[in-house]
Amino acid sequence: MYQNELESQYQSKVSQEIDLAYCKIHYEKPIVYFIFKEGTELGFPEMRECRANAEKLSGGKPYFTFSDVRQNVNMTKEGRKVASDEKEAPLHRGNVALVNSSPLKHVANFLANFSQAKYPFKAFTEKEKAIDWLLKLPLDK
Repeated sequence: MYQNELESQYQSKVSQEIDLAYCKIHYEKPIVYFIFKEGTELGFPEMRECRANAEKLSGGKPYFTFSDVRQNVNMTKEGRKVASDEKEAPLHRGNVALVNSSPLKHVANFLANFSQAKYPFKAFTEKEKAIDWLLKLPLDK
């Protein structure tokens, strides 16, 4: 009986993972995790695919996103436009980016202060601090 419960939990976890050519996505309520692969370029098709998968994994409920961009990841102008458009992701409530250096973290946070994003954003170099910050945000609008 105990073994069946473990297998069931594992299968449940596996069914919550999506492996795309440019990233792996999984959901741990209420956070959708995007682990981007080396050399990824995020244009509008990729951003829309990410958003659709996030809403699917969250079960149509509000969610936060955790983007691991420590690999060489680039976002096109069109990708940034989709990422910042609230209409593209009405259930999205906030985002963190995990980066690989403090200077990059400071630049990202500085630029975020001037953006017109409709949801909170912050860059971090430590996963645990990023998750703690996200979980302090409200899921309700």
